[in-house]
Amino acid sequence: MIEVMPESTGGVIGFLISGDVTDEDYMQVFIPAIDLATERYGTIRVLVDIVDFKGEDFGAMADDLIQDIKVSSVEREAIIGGEEWETRLLSVQPAFFLFSSTDVRFFKPEHRQEAWRWISEGLRDLVRASAPEPR
Repeated sequence: MIEVMPESTGGVIGFLISGDVTDEDYMQVFIPAIDLATERYGTIRVLVDIVDFKGEDFGAMADDLIQDIKVSSVEREAIIGGEEWETRLLSVQPAFFLFSSTDVRFFKPEHRQEAWRWISEGLRDLVRASAPEPR
């Protein structure tokens, strides 16, 4: 399951990713939230909490789904999970939420607040630089 976290604001989107994730979760929650934020703010930041994530079940759609993400618009990504996730994500094929060419940092669950602080640093500048000027 994928849920947009209530702490999400402006160009920062937090996702709670738990249990087994399907292509429906990805296409109905993850992609629309990324697309909408990208349209509104241009450059965005993403936080994913994968503490209770078990795996994904995308089948043959996996490669096509991963290609659809606007990866160049993701400036920073904070990943909250145990040490096993950091090792697993860096040594194996990237998961669907790991953006390439992005400043990515891993945080342990007990450092959740620090992850939110880091992902939100300079947010006003990010929003100001990306939002159209009022007339």
